[in-house]
Amino acid sequence: MLSIGFMTVRSFGIDRLTPAAFRDFILSFGTWAPLLYIFLYTVRPLFLFPASLLSISGGITFGPWWGTLYDLIGASLGAYLSFGLSRALGRGTVEKWFGRRIHKLDNFVAENGFRTILFLRLIPMLSFDAISYGGGLSKIRFCHFAPATTIGMIPGAFTFNFLGHSLHDVFSPTFYVAVGLVLLLVLLPVIHKSFKGRRHKDVV
Repeated sequence: MLSIGFMTVRSFGIDRLTPAAFRDFILSFGTWAPLLYIFLYTVRPLFLFPASLLSISGGITFGPWWGTLYDLIGASLGAYLSFGLSRALGRGTVEKWFGRRIHKLDNFVAENGFRTILFLRLIPMLSFDAISYGGGLSKIRFCHFAPATTIGMIPGAFTFNFLGHSLHDVFSPTFYVAVGLVLLLVLLPVIHKSFKGRRHKDVV
């Protein structure tokens, strides 16, 4: 998959893989543009193409609201696809490699599946695809993985689509608001950890 992604970048040229280039390419399909965008987001995990770049492109192309909606549909389908492929092809191999060493993690994810995936999806620094493929290798049930994935993606999807939309007028108030939302999203785990620590002290 990495080699395919590398060949794709090499074929098109790294200088052409920009949000603006994606916008022009997608809009060239007219009324089919939303379906093309959703399809590209669905197959994106197979090439390990950066999800944030595609989300920013969606905001530039469709605006923050429609871009977020199409983003959620395509990214959810892509995550489900990664989960299914990983579970179908990799589970047995992983168990042979790690044996009991993955059982503890498996049991934790299985028992706290929805909450674990939901929290991981809220952290933009973590690899979106690693969570999807890793989920397929764990014992988490798909009925927990799917809604946690889609719900957990909403803040990030809107933030990056809003950022993409703001690039139409760089250094405008909208742009600075978008940058602020990105920073807030990045700092979310730190804020959560600090809040959790304070609650623990209050209880003690």
